[in-house]
Order: sequence, then structure tokens, then C-alpha cells
Amino acid sequence: MAVTYFIAVTLALFAGALPAQILGVIWASIQESMTVEIPYIALLRLLGCAGAIAAVILSERIRGYILARDLIVGAIALEALSLIGFSLSREFWNLCVWITALGFSAGLCLALISYLIRGTWQQKASLLFAFSPMGAAAGACLTRYILSAGRSWRAACQGLSIAQIVLCMSVFFLRRTLLRDVAAILKKQRRRMEMHRQKRREELIREKGEVDARLEQTFLVRLLLLYTAAVFCALVLLCAIHLTYRVQAVESPLSANLVRNIVYVCGGMAAGRIACSFLRARAKQVCWLGLLLTFASLLIAAAFIWTGHDAEGIRLLNVIGTGFGAGMIYPALIRLDDERLDDDAQTKMTGLIPAFYLGADAMITPFVQTMSQSFGMARCIGVMLALTCCLGICLIFASVRLGKR
Repeated sequence: MAVTYFIAVTLALFAGALPAQILGVIWASIQESMTVEIPYIALLRLLGCAGAIAAVILSERIRGYILARDLIVGAIALEALSLIGFSLSREFWNLCVWITALGFSAGLCLALISYLIRGTWQQKASLLFAFSPMGAAAGACLTRYILSAGRSWRAACQGLSIAQIVLCMSVFFLRRTLLRDVAAILKKQRRRMEMHRQKRREELIREKGEVDARLEQTFLVRLLLLYTAAVFCALVLLCAIHLTYRVQAVESPLSANLVRNIVYVCGGMAAGRIACSFLRARAKQVCWLGLLLTFASLLIAAAFIWTGHDAEGIRLLNVIGTGFGAGMIYPALIRLDDERLDDDAQTKMTGLIPAFYLGADAMITPFVQTMSQSFGMARCIGVMLALTCCLGICLIFASVRLGKR
């Protein structure tokens, strides 16, 4: 029955991520049909992120009234409904309303699944979260296929909503059929994790001493650093998609393809998370491994480009390698904790990490649009290296603070 639980969670992650990257794919078609300017996409991304952040913040309170497994099904259904409403919009303010609802449902789905995974199978977090980028890539490909068939962006959104409804019904069927079994699995797994945490807590107290006010303050500082690390991690991944696409569109418009970038980066993320699940490493080790792999891929690509070897394979290494390395980090961030502290309080605080991870999407459009037309691939990689350095600084300071508690 545990296998069926995994299937339900992976389907929910896959379905929840389907519309994650479609706005950039359909925006050109929206401009033609509704005569809106390019900068308006920044407003839509901002409203979507605001809805997602609100959902993550409110998810804990909503869980007090409805079970998390029921909320996940509801969140996916709300995403499908929002896509249908988005496709029927005739005015720009309609788009704003439905993109906010879409962001709210996506944020609620990610927050609830992060909560379930943290409370049950933390060691499988990387494997489960590998299906999220798969869903984003599948959604972009399905949207592109419908558009290439001569259909409108409205038909693309409706086709995506149909796929979500089918997946939502599958998750609902699994949840209804195995309700008692899943509840027993979750209860047993939580009890096992509580026993493990209690044993680990006793060992740490004997080794490092009792919990004091200084430790609690240190943990809060560490959380702020992890929140910032989540933002930089998301920015690195979004730059690998959108910033490199902008450079390609300026340098060689005929070969530029946003969907291809999305597939490469999301494929790298999925591969990195699957590979990470077989390492059985601790969360902190996974963060450092992902950071080093991201640095390595960017430095190799930069070395070739700065020496004049700007080939297609080098750019491919850049986007896939960045996705492979940086994609490992988010599942590890939600697993970082201190067994000496209260688990419920830590769950509430780490539950805000998805809000910062999703909130980075609001920054990417203004960030990319501020780049000049002469912005080359070498400077693009330089910017991504700078963001990766900021991510590394956050992780370093978090580790230093932990080491001195």
C-alpha cells in the first residue's frame, strides 16, 4: 500500500506542476489576441506569486479544518478550474484574477505535499519531488503541441486543464480506495519518525547540551538564511530557462526555443533529484553537492565560451548542468532541521520555504527585461555564477551558525 501512496503523491506533484511554465509559452499569443504590452507579463507573474505565497502562509490554518490529502485533491481541481477561467478571459483584469487563483492553488498544492513528505518519508523527498519538474516540462510540451497544431492559447489552456482533471480524478480515486490503508501508513510512518527523532534528540543533548535561548535564536537566523537560499536557488533555475532564452533570441532568433530550454532544465532537475535519492546522503550534504555541481557546470561552460568555443553543446551543458545541480537543493532545504528543537515549531517555520521558492518567479521578468540587447552568453553565465555564489554564501553562513551553536 505504500507504493500506492507514493503513486498518489507523485501524480499530485506532476499534476500540480503542469501549468508552472506555460505563461511564457503562450504570452506571444495572448499579446496578439488581447493587444497587451510585453511588460504586463511581469504583473501577471507578480499576482501569481502573491497568490502562491498567500496559499503557503494560509496552508497551516486551512489544514486545521480539512485533511491534507483532501486539500491536495482540491488544490489540483482549483488549478484546473483556474486554467479554464484563464482561457475564457476577455479582458486583462480577468487574466489577473485567474492567474492569482492559479498561483494560490499551485502554492497550496506544493505546501501541502511538502508538509506530507516532511512528516512521513523525508528520505524519499528528492525522488518524489523529481516528478514536479517532469510535470512542468510536460505542461510546456503539451501547450506547445496544441499551439503548433494551429489552435489558440485558449485551447492550449483548456487542454492542459483536461489533463489536470484526469490526474485529479486519479489521485481522488486512489485516495478514496485506500483511505484507511493510507491513514494507517501515515500514522505508522509518523510514529517511526517520532521515535527516530526522540532517539536522535537524546544523543544530541548528551553531545551538545540542552536547548537554550541562544540555540533558538540561532535557528531563527538559520531559517532566514535558508529562506534566502530558496530564493537564489529558484532564481538560478529560472535564469537557466529565461535568461539564456533571451540571449538566444537576440543572437540567433531562429534557433531560440523557450520550450526546449524548459525541457532541458526540468529534465536536469528531475535527473538530479532521482540520482540524489540513491545517494542516501544527509540534507546538508545534498545541498553542498548540488551547489558544487552547479558551479562546475557553469564554470566549464564559461571557460569554453570565454575562450571562443561558443557551441550548441556548451549551452546545452549550461542549462542541463544547472538544472541537475540546483534542482537537488530545494528538496534538501525542507529536510534541514535540528532534532533538539520542537518538531511542530520547526515544521511551521520550514513550511514557509515554498513561499520564498515560488516567490522568486515574480523577479525573473523584470530581471531579464533590464538586460540590454547586447547581453551575450558569457555575461549571462557570469550573472548565473553570481547568483550561485549568493546561494553558496547563504548555505555557508547557515552551516557556520549551526556549527557554533
